[in-house]
Amino acid sequence: MIKFKLDEVMFRKGFSPTDLSEATGIRWNSIDDMMKNRVKRVSIKNIEKIMEALELEEISQLIEYKKDPTSEK
Repeated sequence: MIKFKLDEVMFRKGFSPTDLSEATGIRWNSIDDMMKNRVKRVSIKNIEKIMEALELEEISQLIEYKKDPTSEK
């Protein structure tokens, strides 16, 4: 399962969804969906914009993968 850590990162950096929206040009409600892990697709361009605005150096600071314990092998 892919999980965005956007809410954690934004909290640490002092960003609101509106702040990040203004810094990236991404709609605030799209950012809110990413924060709550409700998105099914995200463009690479938007990930790059978020990484730059939040001054992140590693994708793992923004996104993590955890194996879903309910998934079949």
